[in-house]
Amino acid sequence: MPTPGTRLADEFDRAAPRYDLLTAQNPGYHGALRDAARQLVARLPRRETWPTLWDLGCGSGLSTQALVEAAGREARIVGLDASAGMLAEAQEKTWPDGVSFVQALAQDLPDVARLHLDGPADGAFGAYLLRNVPVDQRDATVAAIADQVRPGGWIALQDYHVKGSPAAQAVWSAVCWGVVTPLSVAVRGNPSIYRYLWRSVLENDSTAELQARLERAGLTDVTWSTAGGWQHGILHTVLARKPL
Repeated sequence: MPTPGTRLADEFDRAAPRYDLLTAQNPGYHGALRDAARQLVARLPRRETWPTLWDLGCGSGLSTQALVEAAGREARIVGLDASAGMLAEAQEKTWPDGVSFVQALAQDLPDVARLHLDGPADGAFGAYLLRNVPVDQRDATVAAIADQVRPGGWIALQDYHVKGSPAAQAVWSAVCWGVVTPLSVAVRGNPSIYRYLWRSVLENDSTAELQARLERAGLTDVTWSTAGGWQHGILHTVLARKPL
C-alpha cells in the first residue's frame, strides 16, 4: 500500500512539468530563495575548501540554483527530493560538476548521507520542506538534519507560516483560490497539488512551533526574517546554528 509520502510524491510528479512555469508567476519567489541561500552561505564558517551543502526538498532545482549562485560553482551540493518527476526536471538543467541529486525522503537523510557524503555537511537548506513531513515525524526530521551538519554549521528553512495570524491566513487563502489554483488549471499543472498547497500551509507549524522544534534539536542562534510584498508575514526564513 502506498504511504502518504509516496502518494504526495506522485502528486508532485504530475505537477512537475509545469512547476517552474507556475512559480515564475509568483512575484518574489526566486528572489526569496536567493536571499535565503545568501543568508545561509554568509553564516558558514570559513574553511579552506568549498562548502558542502544539502538542498532538502530541492524539487525542480530552483533552490539548488540559488545555492549555486550563493556558494559558488565549486561548492558540493546534494539535492534531495522524494518526487522522481521533480528530480527529472532538475536533472535536465545544466549544473556544475559538484551538484548531484538523490531521490529520498528527508526523513531518510541519515541513510542517504552515508551513501552520498564522506561526513557532515557545512550547511543545509530546506525550502517548503517540513510542512510536507507528517507532524509526528517533524521533530525527528529536524534532528536528522542537525545530525548531518557539522558543529558550527548552519541550517536555513524557508516556508509559509500563517498559523496564529488571521490576516495572513486570509491573504494566503485569497491568493491560492484567486490566483494559484486558476493558473494551475489554465496551464494544466495538476491543480490538486495546489489545493494541497493551500491546505498544507494552513496546517503548517506556526513560527513558534518550528522554533521549538529547532531548539529541541539542540540548535541555537535562531533568527527569523519575512519576505516583502504580498508574502510579508506569510513567507518566513529561519536560520539556526549547530553549536560547536
